[in-house]
Amino acid sequence: MILSASIPNIPARVSISRFFIMRKYPSNHLKLVCLLVAICAALALLNPTIAPTPSVQVTIPIPAEEMPQPVTIPADQIEPKPDLPPLIRLTVKNGDNLSSLFAKARLSAGDLQRILNTDNADALADLRPGQNIDIQKTTTGRIQQLRYAISPTTTLITTLTDSEYQTTIETVRPDILLTTLHGRISKTHPSLYHAGKQAGLSDNLIMAMANLFQWDISFALDLREGDEFTIVFEALQLNGELIDDGNILAASFVNLGETHEALRYTNSEGETGYFDRNGESLHKAFLRDPVHFSHVSSSFNLKRKHPILKRTMPHRGIDYAANQGTPVRAAGDGKVIKAERNQASGNFVVIQHGEQYTTKYLHLSKFAKGIRASKKIKQGQTIGYVGATGLATGPHLHYEFLVDGVHRNPRTVSLPNAAAVPKSEMQAFRAQVSPWFSLLNENLIKIEGSTKASDLALEQTPHHQSATEPVL
Repeated sequence: MILSASIPNIPARVSISRFFIMRKYPSNHLKLVCLLVAICAALALLNPTIAPTPSVQVTIPIPAEEMPQPVTIPADQIEPKPDLPPLIRLTVKNGDNLSSLFAKARLSAGDLQRILNTDNADALADLRPGQNIDIQKTTTGRIQQLRYAISPTTTLITTLTDSEYQTTIETVRPDILLTTLHGRISKTHPSLYHAGKQAGLSDNLIMAMANLFQWDISFALDLREGDEFTIVFEALQLNGELIDDGNILAASFVNLGETHEALRYTNSEGETGYFDRNGESLHKAFLRDPVHFSHVSSSFNLKRKHPILKRTMPHRGIDYAANQGTPVRAAGDGKVIKAERNQASGNFVVIQHGEQYTTKYLHLSKFAKGIRASKKIKQGQTIGYVGATGLATGPHLHYEFLVDGVHRNPRTVSLPNAAAVPKSEMQAFRAQVSPWFSLLNENLIKIEGSTKASDLALEQTPHHQSATEPVL
């Protein structure tokens, strides 16, 4: 027999479970339960002491063979970064400037102007033939970096940073090697230049040595076979390679049996000069020769026969034969009182040195720029160039020296000295120059009277001097 019970109709959206709950628990009970749940939730939020259960970190060791391995991508599948354009090297030639170099290399004129507007870019205006400028461009064609070696120890670097150029000067301090060289005037090397080259001196050192003794020795007139010289100078090295010559620290020259010495000294005021062992300055008011490395074609002679006029006429000066265009130097400080031309003297200059002395320079090919009457000049300044204007048989300089209006022999006239080392500084002078004098005495020629060197309290010094040590 089948039993049946009547069940009220229930909407389809209401579940059977809800129906049984509602039958078992009246609505008032359900409302009470919901209220209690809400109160508990509110208390949990309001009470800070009720905190969630702290978590516990558990470390589970994983065998090495189960560890994930890095993914290796084949090299041929890696996308390469774009390469920068190759380095551009610009070599300076005669007549070049930065603008012409940029134009030849098709570099941006706008970048050039921006580089020239940076601080420290002034050195780029003084380019010399043979120097190099290295340029690195960006992938878009702008100049990324410019490097210009001003000297072996100084480099100008311009770099593009955040669309702006900045120029810096980097300087490397070289090592200083104290070097001594010795030379001799001989039949095969009769001039200072040839003897100096034979001894291993550079052109700059030969010229510097000639300048040291130019007040006492006429290198055009006075050199004789057997004359000797020795110099102590700074050889500048970088990474073990010789890059340049530094200062001459000491020198001696034995000429016609007389020894001349030069010792470099910087006084308490920072002024540097050259002196003999007694502190007397080598610098004098006048140079012996106004033309470097020439030779005398006619000496001072009051009874000489004129080569063109063929009659006896006093030769009141000295003729220096030299190549056309050789610079002629002012013998001393003074003021130009004449820069003119006449039929006999050609182009000539007359200089007044104070109230007592006058010098004359004849047969010039032309005057130096700016030389005119009333122009003030300095000793050694170029005033003109050797020529053959006027009554001259060939290129030469005729040079006259007058004292109180009377012609004197420029070769033998007594010249006034510059200031000596003050007595108050003699102790400092001896301490400073004694190492250089010691080096002279180690290698050199037998210096006449060198036994007096003991007065300098000489001390030995190593030949090699680190760049971190003071030179003087």
